[in-house]
Amino acid sequence: MSSRDPDEKRRRLIEAGLAEFSAYGISGARIDRIARAADCSAGLLYTYFGSKEDLFVAVIGMIIDLTVQGAPITPDDLPGYAGRLFDAYEDHPEVTRFLAWQKLEGRSAPNSAVMASSTAHKVELIADAQERGTLPSRFDPKELLGMVIQLAAMWNAATPQFSGTLSTFSRAQRRRLVTDSVSALLAE
Repeated sequence: MSSRDPDEKRRRLIEAGLAEFSAYGISGARIDRIARAADCSAGLLYTYFGSKEDLFVAVIGMIIDLTVQGAPITPDDLPGYAGRLFDAYEDHPEVTRFLAWQKLEGRSAPNSAVMASSTAHKVELIADAQERGTLPSRFDPKELLGMVIQLAAMWNAATPQFSGTLSTFSRAQRRRLVTDSVSALLAE
């Protein structure tokens, strides 16, 4: 099912890159497997991305875009935002594994300008809500954002600590723990 549409091929290569990186890590990923999974040639991968590292950067960009679109921040409802982040982590465990590999291999996010811009926007929205009095101001906006993101991620089924007794909780129970925890964090 080969397509002549370059945007479609690029998308397939990025999606195959995410699957490969999440399964084998960045160091263990193989260009030939990515190309085969995308139904493209390895040469085409190099044409579009130049290197495995450049594909890695494109995958991070896709993850950021998906997160921003799929779980938009609502500073006046941070528990709801945390719930949407939790849902995104649950619905896309390959992203969680990809990010774990990134940390394990000591790779910094090469797409830091996009990540920094996205984070700065969220911090700005939280700071504005704090100034309006709709969010408590006892935490720095960056700290508050970090805590919300970590709470949303910690009950994800793809995280390494999810085993044994934790796995007895249903998705709905874990999601409720996330939103309740963020609500408690915000309580004055």
